[in-house]
Amino acid sequence: MKKLKEYLKYNYSIRIVQYSDGVYCAEIESIEGLCAYGKTPQEALLQLQDVKEAAFELMIKHGKEPPIPNVQLQIPINIFEKFPYRSKLQQFVKV
Repeated sequence: MKKLKEYLKYNYSIRIVQYSDGVYCAEIESIEGLCAYGKTPQEALLQLQDVKEAAFELMIKHGKEPPIPNVQLQIPINIFEKFPYRSKLQQFVKV
């Protein structure tokens, strides 16, 4: 398992929404329940960094590896068909 510092380097997809009461919520979309709140989007993002670090620290402490973000690529089929190792990549293809 990697060290906390290594997991914190990853960039996760973050969604920010504003609720009807004006509060902003920043959440890491790929990690259910990992979110933070603030009066501004910037404040919510700063809070999210602290929440992410605390959550990852707890995961590591309890022997659970924090999730690593996924990367999604969109490659035209005519280009993908030319890849020399496409058979190895086929398992990752979503149609």
